[in-house]
Amino acid sequence: MQFLNAITGECPFAYKSQGLKSLKKRVGKMQKRKDSNSLILTVMKVQVARWLPLIFFLLVSGTPRVAGSWRSENSRQDPDPKTRWGNQLPDMLVAYYRHHGVHSLMLVVCHTDIADFRLWTLWQHFNLNNFYVQVSTETSLRDLQHVDALDEHKDAPPPKSFRANNSTHWETSFLLPTLPYKVGILLLEFSSECALNLLRWSAASEHNYFTTNRFWLLLTDEPGDIDLLEDPEIFIPPDSELRVLHCENDGNFSSSLIDLYKVAAWKPLKKTLVGHSIRNSRHVIHALQHFGSAISYRQDLEGIVFNSAIVIAFPDLFTNIEDLSLRHIDTISKINHRLMLELANRLNMSYNTYQTVNYGWRQPNGSFDGLMGRFQRYELDLAQLAIFMRLDRIALVDFVAETYRVRAGIMFRQPPLSAVANIFAMPFENDVWVSILMLLIITTVVLVLELFFSPHNHDMSYMDTLNFVWGAMCQQGFYVEVRNRSARIIVFTTFVAALFLFTSFSANIVALLQSPSDAIQSLSDLGQSPLEIGVQDTQYNKIYFTESTDPVTKNLYHKKIASKGENIYMRPLLGMEKMRTGLFAYQVELQAGYQIVSDTFSEPEKCGLMELEPFQLPMLAIPTRKNFPYKELIRRQLRWQREVSLVNREERKWIPQKPKCEGGVGGFVSIGITECRYALGIFGCGAAVSFGLFLLEFIFKYFKQVYRIIKGYREMQR
Repeated sequence: MQFLNAITGECPFAYKSQGLKSLKKRVGKMQKRKDSNSLILTVMKVQVARWLPLIFFLLVSGTPRVAGSWRSENSRQDPDPKTRWGNQLPDMLVAYYRHHGVHSLMLVVCHTDIADFRLWTLWQHFNLNNFYVQVSTETSLRDLQHVDALDEHKDAPPPKSFRANNSTHWETSFLLPTLPYKVGILLLEFSSECALNLLRWSAASEHNYFTTNRFWLLLTDEPGDIDLLEDPEIFIPPDSELRVLHCENDGNFSSSLIDLYKVAAWKPLKKTLVGHSIRNSRHVIHALQHFGSAISYRQDLEGIVFNSAIVIAFPDLFTNIEDLSLRHIDTISKINHRLMLELANRLNMSYNTYQTVNYGWRQPNGSFDGLMGRFQRYELDLAQLAIFMRLDRIALVDFVAETYRVRAGIMFRQPPLSAVANIFAMPFENDVWVSILMLLIITTVVLVLELFFSPHNHDMSYMDTLNFVWGAMCQQGFYVEVRNRSARIIVFTTFVAALFLFTSFSANIVALLQSPSDAIQSLSDLGQSPLEIGVQDTQYNKIYFTESTDPVTKNLYHKKIASKGENIYMRPLLGMEKMRTGLFAYQVELQAGYQIVSDTFSEPEKCGLMELEPFQLPMLAIPTRKNFPYKELIRRQLRWQREVSLVNREERKWIPQKPKCEGGVGGFVSIGITECRYALGIFGCGAAVSFGLFLLEFIFKYFKQVYRIIKGYREMQR
């Protein structure tokens, strides 16, 4: 066990008991199974049965002690006048960390003259209360032989602010990875050079170990030690959870808990008393509950300035960040601008704003351009807008809070019914068409029988009955006069029936010409449709189409987008106009598309408007640079804005909703070649058949004359 190594070997504590030597030997065998490349050299976790503390106490109590600040070697019962740490301290520390939900603890012992018995008791007490304890001593902190540096920022290594000089500043093995759980760090007697160096190391910008899930507690018995934290290299940010427990013993043990932080590294240290006259664990819990959340006391940043940036993707069309008349131009920047202004007002800070035209995408050489390139070079602290949360960006920035969701879909008007179906076959159901056919047959048969059995002579032949019936259905007259009454009744009833059918057919044709279809319901249908596709000229559209793994989206992209080249990318106004006037689909941010539809489309044109999303865009979130010491403060404020509906208010203000179809399908509709193609097809087929019959008649008429001429010529040759 490294803790025992530190006490019996590396530290000036000497345990000569044979029982402890055997214990050390057994624990040393267990330690060999641990990873030799551990970030903390001294790691221990011992589960002690409830009856073992008495045995350990008896073993340890028989060993000699070295004088220290916790308990002197000459007195085991009475506290030394210089000693101000009471016996209640272990219970108070356990209560403190349990209140914060900490179950893993790092015990840092930089003062090697702390009494061994009390140190062992403290460590044992934590283990008995189910704490996972890691112990680091001054010797282990200086041992860099088996420590591997963390490589969490390989894509964007931060600039180093810790400069080692081997006197007051030296590199340590204290490297903490990003952890998803809470960790407690207990630093004993932080007035030594080792402890101050550790605090400088932890406060360096490349480390920033003072975060909300790392609960630092510094123990001291000298009130003047707190002034050592005024060091400008020890930046305790507003996001930190660092407190000092000042212990006193003027007859009765008492302590004070003090909360500390700095607004900025060059700002003075701010102190807040959490509780005083704390003597036991109940006092600790009461003081912490009364104090509440530390970060709620730190919302005044005293006017400090942060480097930020905003993206204006269309600078040639951009007018003003508050211009509501052009809500579809740089909507992402405009909708987040008011949230960031409110954030600055709440935290009493300001921005030094840079403008860029690109959100930033990875280049072939691994670097980023635009906004993300500035984050990669650590030129920015945060952005004044939200960007897509992508895996390649998470390596460069920390996303503190989500704001809005952008939907990018392929907008189109459902093609007219006449463009995807034969509307001339749709007015009647199949049984009606069968009934009409039966009517034609029955009328023809009855008229033939009337001609055959009628005592009157008629000028029409039997084949004329077919012309009559077909002409009646097409509302045509008849060239033959019918003399008898029975035949006239047949003609009259046929024309009346045909009139009703023709009126119903024509009325349905008019309605169908103005009706949109429902033929396109999926991306697969869109790929098979006659619609051409255009894409909004934004970088993320090009990237997300190529990154998509959906086979339908990939097929659509290669079939209708990639094959058309760069001309397929266009501005929203042009793309939406082409969609309004023709068979065209346009990939656009739906919010921008809705705005153009509301401004330029007529009410009937809004009907049949649909959209399909070829891919889901990530959520928009506010980015900050890595190790930004104010991100938790910013996150809380943005969450508060969502809770009080400020986010919802800006969404209703800047993001248009989908226009509703209120005008129906009425109005004037122009008829083009597409709508008439089946009628023109019938006409073409009829003309072709007529011309073919003409050729046959011509050949048949002159075939005999040609044959006679040829036959007479052959007879003359004989």
